Amino acid sequence: QIHNRAFASRNMDAVYLPFETRDVESFIRRLVHPRTREVDWRWRGLSVTIPHKSAILNLLDSVDEAARQIGAVNTIVVEEDGLRGYNTDAEGVLAPLREAIDLKGARVAIIGAGGAARAALWAFKREGARVTLFARDLPKAQPVAREFGADLQSLAEARFASFDLVVNATPLGARGANEGRTPATAEQLRGAGIAYDLVYNPSETLFLREARQAGCRTIGGLSMLVAQATRQFELWTGEEAPVDLMLEVATRALEKN
Repeated sequence: QIHNRAFASRNMDAVYLPFETRDVESFIRRLVHPRTREVDWRWRGLSVTIPHKSAILNLLDSVDEAARQIGAVNTIVVEEDGLRGYNTDAEGVLAPLREAIDLKGARVAIIGAGGAARAALWAFKREGARVTLFARDLPKAQPVAREFGADLQSLAEARFASFDLVVNATPLGARGANEGRTPATAEQLRGAGIAYDLVYNPSETLFLREARQAGCRTIGGLSMLVAQATRQFELWTGEEAPVDLMLEVATRALEKN
């Protein structure tokens, strides 16, 4: 809905469609890559979602340095002779925080160790924040923390009172089976400055409710979603994105859920 309304507002002959695939290599080779595709579609680009953000790296002709460092691609630009990968999640994570906090020297806690956490780690370290990663499975999270130079602590006994910013980079709280779950309680969050949930659907997550009960300022994931989408729009079209319209469309779509 976000991208199609944006295309329409610019009178572009373009459409954004969902494709589900379990075999991403075959999908790219047979349907997308300009040298091997079997369908002559005028692709301009793709979004890449879970679980393909890392697997896609080896199927592209070139990858932006930021995406390579993060280890995940969420945006592909189709060029005449190949595919180029980008990661707009990192920029999206930072966008809602620009007016809320000075990240240089800030103490930031990131909950989770998956793809969203990697993008957040890269973004916050670049801004000069002091980052601690919190995870339930410490052995699994250790390589991620080491790669980005972050401290690592167990989520089980976590207390966030000393942190300026706490980020939920897990799927806990998202619409569906995880909707009634939160990675941190009000008791754990009490004393933290800002609680930031990367989950955007629903807009009011249990994590955000717990954070408000703890007295934290809160930021939902919708602004991050729109910020990364506006960067995608610009990469695909070469034009400035209609940011206000895209945010309005996203907000209305979630209100209908």
